[in-house]
Amino acid sequence: MSNVAKIALPLLLLAAIGGGAAYYLTQSQPDAPPVPSQPAPTPAPKDPEPTAPAQPEVAVVPPQQDPIRTQATNPTGNTHADAKQGVRGRVLLPTGAPAVGLPVLLLESAQNDPLKIFLQNKMGKVHLPLAAGETDAGGGFQLGVLQPGKGVDLRILSPDHPELQHANIKVQDGDWFDAGDLRLEVGLVVTGRIVEVTTKAPVPNATVFMQSSHQSHAMVATPGRERGIVATTDAGGSFQFTNAPRMGLINLVAEAQGFASTQLLNQTLRAEGANDFTIEVELGLPIAGHTVDGDGKPLGNITVTANGLSAKTPQIATAVSDSDGMFSFASLRTGPYLLTATSPQHAETKLQPVMTGDLEVKLVMPARGSVKLRVLAQNGRAPVKSYRLGLKRFFENNPLGIANVPEFPDKNINPGDYPSEFNGQWALIKGLPSGHYRFQITENNHAKTLSPPFQVEEGAPPVEVVCELTLGGIIIGTVIDDRGKPVQGATVTSDMNAGLAADTQIFEIFASMIPEKHTKSSTTTDAQGRFRLPKLAYADYMIRVAHPQYCEGKAINLKLETEGQVYDVGVIQLALGTVIEGVAMVEGVPTGQITVTLSTPPPTGADALPTAAQQAQSPEAQQQAARALFSAKAISDGDGRFRLLKRVPPGTYKVTASRSGGDSPFNALIDMRETERQITVQPGTESLPLEFNLSRR
Repeated sequence: MSNVAKIALPLLLLAAIGGGAAYYLTQSQPDAPPVPSQPAPTPAPKDPEPTAPAQPEVAVVPPQQDPIRTQATNPTGNTHADAKQGVRGRVLLPTGAPAVGLPVLLLESAQNDPLKIFLQNKMGKVHLPLAAGETDAGGGFQLGVLQPGKGVDLRILSPDHPELQHANIKVQDGDWFDAGDLRLEVGLVVTGRIVEVTTKAPVPNATVFMQSSHQSHAMVATPGRERGIVATTDAGGSFQFTNAPRMGLINLVAEAQGFASTQLLNQTLRAEGANDFTIEVELGLPIAGHTVDGDGKPLGNITVTANGLSAKTPQIATAVSDSDGMFSFASLRTGPYLLTATSPQHAETKLQPVMTGDLEVKLVMPARGSVKLRVLAQNGRAPVKSYRLGLKRFFENNPLGIANVPEFPDKNINPGDYPSEFNGQWALIKGLPSGHYRFQITENNHAKTLSPPFQVEEGAPPVEVVCELTLGGIIIGTVIDDRGKPVQGATVTSDMNAGLAADTQIFEIFASMIPEKHTKSSTTTDAQGRFRLPKLAYADYMIRVAHPQYCEGKAINLKLETEGQVYDVGVIQLALGTVIEGVAMVEGVPTGQITVTLSTPPPTGADALPTAAQQAQSPEAQQQAARALFSAKAISDGDGRFRLLKRVPPGTYKVTASRSGGDSPFNALIDMRETERQITVQPGTESLPLEFNLSRR
């Protein structure tokens, strides 16, 4: 199998699995109570009220229950307007007048680190804005970005209009992206009634959440609108929204004291005609109990999730135990449920079936596993007590393979983690789920080291693990230019051996999900062009060489396997290359946030990629393969100017330009198709100007 297939196929499978898992969790995640802040806008019903069939005057009076859950409120935050870079613009009403006093947020883009966002969502974490402010008297806003180059999502909230979004904006150091005039849309009107399922009597003071189906599956929810926008039913059980999205599907969820939560999913909105929905709710019954550890002691702050087990109870609800271990679900649809209790320090506990009306549920949660860890220096004698610790899953049928354990994040260990009960000789590592593992230890004076494998069982006594650190291997080599002269001051960096997929977008997205067995290290070449990277962990490597006057150089498929091994990559030759820069416009106007991408057309025939065996044996074949899959990109600044981040070696390339942050990814594909062209970079060309002019959408 070729090196491309070895890398691309697992990544494509990983993408599919990750996407499926993300969709599954967004479908099955409970509506966790978010963090309160500032009141969220509640659209008030407007005259005339929607007509409804005549109903009995007496509404159902349910039994007294605990208050229903509400959503988090709109956060306030720092605008960071004094930052060196950021996003600015102006918000207009549909009439063209300035929209004054509207919340404007910058959120972290899920494309930065999908795995991190995925895990945060799984744990019910509320995503706070990176910057937040309000539009001024002229509708303007200016929000600073503290970390240039990372994607941010711009969101504008209005109580009277659909939410406006510009996704995945990337501003470079010192650049301010001007989003221009952003005009709000007139939203659709959504009306409806909440009635009791049997008597059809209206239910007053019910809370109704409305959310676009598209937003409900967004990985980063808008703070204050995690469950959508809110309306409250009047005395006749009627509700009204005036800021529904103009296209797509919506989800409606109704909650009221004493009633089970009820939802209508994927309801189609019509731009013409009425959008009226009736939601029938039924009286609910409680489930209550307490969470305890293996010794019967109460456990507080335990998340308990109730999942309906029958088609008649499709409800999912979440509660958190108090300091006495007590938890309760005030109103659930009558029927059987699966209760799941989770905690970072205790084993997950499940109990089923639990019937509504049961108020004496007991969830016993044994402590998660623990390990007594002793770390020794390379000589095997001196103890090491300060290091970075990661937990990696171990596979008995593949001893060289490891996998990340998302529920156990890396942590710093210091002498305070060595309790006196172990005479200060062992660190006590708690909170490990059952399974087979290896520790990965990073320490300044040694190479990254994997511990011997060990097995953890929840509730069992601590396992003893002794790990002796290694000095690892060394990679050396020489860097020359296209005339054969040594290149001094080039930056040489060790990286994961992604092979030919190293610069592809799919690898950039999913690299954070791949366990890093390698050591990230960097150095510069001396006057003779030589470099040396010591203390490298046992792993497969690639070497990147960067210099501002040359194209990037690479050496791939480098394997370090033994203590003290020295791997000489030989000579890495850098091509002089060409600077690609220019201006990106929309209908003749220089525009920022346009992504310009340069890539190589797929090689065929005599230009086909060398096999993995050929690459391993020949540095020239490695360089040929690296050139064949060369790619580079840049994002235009506020003046529409761009410059590719790498010099481009001689050859024929495909270039495209596309706008980022649109409502649909298909718009970017349309831009790329319209702007695609081929260019030829001739040897000895210092710079090549390009110009793109996109049509307005």
